[in-house]
Amino acid sequence: MKPSLRHFYNAIGPLRQQQSITANYRKLREHYDVPKYPIVLCHGFSGFDKLTLLAKPDLAIGEAVSSAKEAMKDKNQKADEAKRSILELEYWVGIKEALQKLGSTVFIAKVPAFGDIESRARSLDRFITKQCKILREKESKSTIYTNDGHKDHDTFKEEGKPIKINLISHSMGGLDSRYLISKIHRNNNIYKVVSLTTISTPHHGSECADFLVDLVGENPLLKQICPRSVFELTTSSMEKFNKNVPDDPNVQYFSFGAKFNPRWYNLFNITWQIMNYEIGKENPKGQSTSTNESHYANDGLVSVDSAKWGTYIGTLDQVDHLDLINWTNRARSFYDKIMWAQDPLFDPIALYLDIADKLAKRGL
Repeated sequence: MKPSLRHFYNAIGPLRQQQSITANYRKLREHYDVPKYPIVLCHGFSGFDKLTLLAKPDLAIGEAVSSAKEAMKDKNQKADEAKRSILELEYWVGIKEALQKLGSTVFIAKVPAFGDIESRARSLDRFITKQCKILREKESKSTIYTNDGHKDHDTFKEEGKPIKINLISHSMGGLDSRYLISKIHRNNNIYKVVSLTTISTPHHGSECADFLVDLVGENPLLKQICPRSVFELTTSSMEKFNKNVPDDPNVQYFSFGAKFNPRWYNLFNITWQIMNYEIGKENPKGQSTSTNESHYANDGLVSVDSAKWGTYIGTLDQVDHLDLINWTNRARSFYDKIMWAQDPLFDPIALYLDIADKLAKRGL
């Protein structure tokens, strides 16, 4: 076996020995505290808030019963909205609803899916500003801030103070959020970021991006096709980013990482192998040691080492990059239960409710 390939095959076993917090998120707890400040969910690379795959067409025959439908609209708004499309995909599957049911004010941000970090961060700023302006006009302080120590029914517009918010960001969304906090969000009288929790964000770059950029090389056509953000996500580019985008001492930073060993059918099986191959290139002699074996741990796109920023909460074991937003977990759990008689080992909803609980316990 070639030394470059032996790197990641030798590393598989020790990955299981790393400290894992997955057991904390196997099932929902009976109680979670509600964070005081509103939450903004920030999506990653190629992400979205909600994607309509196939819209339901307006047919002429439907006009005959339009008046009857209008009469029912206010009664059953949710059902009416469901009829507008045949199939919609959410980025944060079930997560917003769970946080809202807990009692939080939650917004799902939408930024350019393949944009560079700065343009995404500026779009995020516009989104948060718009949402907070609406809150400032319509809501009282006591309705926006949960568990407030006093019942203040004045609006933020009357008080002239910014609305404090918590950012929870998946993948590249964490980099957008860091740029927003460091470079854009200064002396803002509309909103104030008090915390950022990142989930598998490539703070130190992604070896998959390194691989793609090497593949593109100097080919002008491939350079034109490849999104600029891919070049920004390389390990060398993120080293420069971290020097130029310092943390705000007034903001609390938290992070989670994830790792897994894929089965053959997993969506990230190939990228997981690419990650291990690229990480292994850092050891030119092809020798596996206890020191570098943990560096192979990754979720298919982001390594555990790269995900660490601020206060590192811990590593989610046997969880891939999309499990973290509840995309693949349901189907995979069903398959594992049928084929391997295994119950789900990870519930993403439990993760986000626990993040909310941790924020609440810190007074955020």
